[in-house]
Amino acid sequence: MKRIGREAGARVIAGLLLVPSAAIAAPGGQDRPRYVRTVEEFEFAPGRPGMAVATYVPRTYSRRKPVPLILALHFGGTVTPTTGRDFAEMLVLPALSDLGAVVLAPNCPGRGWTDPASEDAVLKLVAAARKKYAVDKRRIAVTGFSMGAIGTYRLAARHPELFTAAIPVSGMPSSEDLASLRGVPLFIIQSDGDEVFPMDEAGPVLETLRRDHPDVTIEIVPGLSHYRTADFVPALKKAALWLKKTWKKP
Repeated sequence: MKRIGREAGARVIAGLLLVPSAAIAAPGGQDRPRYVRTVEEFEFAPGRPGMAVATYVPRTYSRRKPVPLILALHFGGTVTPTTGRDFAEMLVLPALSDLGAVVLAPNCPGRGWTDPASEDAVLKLVAAARKKYAVDKRRIAVTGFSMGAIGTYRLAARHPELFTAAIPVSGMPSSEDLASLRGVPLFIIQSDGDEVFPMDEAGPVLETLRRDHPDVTIEIVPGLSHYRTADFVPALKKAALWLKKTWKKP
């Protein structure tokens, strides 16, 4: 992967822009993991532009001890060079830092996370990360917000052999994915104040999942606007506790 970015001190060597690693403090106490962030361009298909990826590795990481891996899929809107990174640092890291996981936060390379090109890109990204880091294959999760939640449902429905947990936040699955969600434990976070996915639309879908899915937990957040992404941190922290229990199951 080629490192990219605009951080101070970046320099060009042999045509590659090298970005200094950044230490990211996890909120809530110095005893929690601190992360080293790198920003790289992942070349997932010949002839296609690379996919910018922010990767967060706990400072406590050692190849001698396999760690969880979390794929974090950002929301919709205009994708800037820092969209994936911004999403990870406003929601995913503050909520899930206790897991001590390697976190991958890519920029969406297609029209959305359900675009075949995007799906192919993130699957190759996860495969590359599993080769680079000591990843526990029993603890690989995908999470995402809004457009990223839709992508989370898609990956959980189509790749239950890879993902051992999925945490969609503020989004709904397609009808096709809804019918296929069986093999991956789900922790679903939805607000009853969501303007984009209101409860009169989301409610029946959640009830279908509650009825048909063998392992689903649904967390309804009271009154929170869809556009207050960072305010979903407390709900996602509950998902971290759920993940620990889910991953301990035989």
